[in-house]
Amino acid sequence: MDNELLMGIDIGTQGVKILVIIQNGDIIAKGNHTYDFEVPKAGWAEQDPLQWWDGVTKSLQQIWDQGIKAEQIQGIGISGQMHSLVLLDKNMEVLGNSILWNDVRTNEECEEIEQIVGKKKASVITRNAILPGFTAPKLLWVRKHEPERYSKIRHVMLPKDYIVFKLSGIFSCDVSDASGTALFDTEKRSWSREIIERLEIPFEWLPVVHESQTVVGGVSQQAAQSTGLTKGTRIVAGAGDNAAAALGNGIVEEGSGMISVGTSGTVFAPLKELSPIHDGGQLSTLHLFCHCVPGTWHAMGVTLSAGMSLNWFKHTFSEKDTYDQFLTGIEAIPAGSEGLYYLPYLNGERTPHNDPHARGVFFGIHYNHSRKHFTRAVLEGVSYSLRDCYELIKMNNVSINKLYVTGGASKSSAWRQILADILGRKLTFFDDREGPAFGASLLAGLGIGVWESPTMLPALFENSEETKALGQNVKTYEDNYQIYKSLYTQLKPLFNMKQK
Repeated sequence: MDNELLMGIDIGTQGVKILVIIQNGDIIAKGNHTYDFEVPKAGWAEQDPLQWWDGVTKSLQQIWDQGIKAEQIQGIGISGQMHSLVLLDKNMEVLGNSILWNDVRTNEECEEIEQIVGKKKASVITRNAILPGFTAPKLLWVRKHEPERYSKIRHVMLPKDYIVFKLSGIFSCDVSDASGTALFDTEKRSWSREIIERLEIPFEWLPVVHESQTVVGGVSQQAAQSTGLTKGTRIVAGAGDNAAAALGNGIVEEGSGMISVGTSGTVFAPLKELSPIHDGGQLSTLHLFCHCVPGTWHAMGVTLSAGMSLNWFKHTFSEKDTYDQFLTGIEAIPAGSEGLYYLPYLNGERTPHNDPHARGVFFGIHYNHSRKHFTRAVLEGVSYSLRDCYELIKMNNVSINKLYVTGGASKSSAWRQILADILGRKLTFFDDREGPAFGASLLAGLGIGVWESPTMLPALFENSEETKALGQNVKTYEDNYQIYKSLYTQLKPLFNMKQK
């Protein structure tokens, strides 16, 4: 076994994943620990950051149980869910639950930021609309509704940065994750002092921001004792999960693109230059963020309840089955699920609607529909929502010549086929690849000098496979996609009625 190993840690919404790779990209050990998030009210989503740390320590123990020696680990990279707000007090202890990226309680705060900063000014600086999932509106919500907690804040960070802190004692952030805070100058790749000062947020609360592969510190003595890692092992700044997943699938150059299905779903396309500012309409829900590769940005659309839709449906109606068992037989259900439609808006939606009031819907139910029809309809509904994201990226004049798929959908041949058919194009995927954690391990290698630049990584991405669209299904889905889109349009007035 190679004595110089790299570790990637991903702090997901539903669990921690850790993997260890050798320098040719082969994965030689994996660990994972699952958890859930809390929903105190409709539209809210919260998590205790200590769950993430507990998940890291337990997953690391699984790595050691597989015979990996801590002294072999030469570098550590960390990725994580974006936008979620983590607060620490003067004693560097967690101040309550993290308000998560899929929490949509902050509509009023988004409007407040647009009024204070100016809607156009905020768009020029951040290159994004101010959306409820972003970090800054959450911080203003805490200031308005929980003033006692707000008064105790001394540090503001994102989930992966909390784990970097727990491992090293260092407060840091990276450009990809910072891009989703609504406090960041995306073109200059630095915090926007103008926005931060106008919102009257103490600048010293924010961590130093780095390029993703920058070594920010080493494992502390305290962390070494609690995790089994070796003191001083180098840690890089890391990246938001989507940027890390893109790197983990070789998506660094313009012309390539990626669909990622985790708790949320994203469509991602790298950019060498930032696109012109999109102003208003559905294009305003398309994100323009920094990539985790220097000098590169990306366009991205996000659907909030992708894998989470399948998770909710399975655990609500068939908790005892594994996912493989649950999905067995859906290939026999015709494309279109015989007229059954699913809108995947379980906790509102971001791209393309920016509608916190939208809710999940099954439409078109009749006597002949079985559980397998409903299961297939869930996968189709999520895939339609990913097509919404894909179409917006095309509308923004971004071309994707080769499209990869990663995450939950890439593990299921049935879901890959549905996605390919709904998009009407071939999809490329890697077998046995954990995108964000793998990308985080590559960032660690770039940071400590295993590879001089991302241009040296393509050899790691040679063994890909493909799923081709089936012509007979493409036409069916093209027609059904138009019905899917019209359902939201027709139901929007009902979604926006005051809930009693």
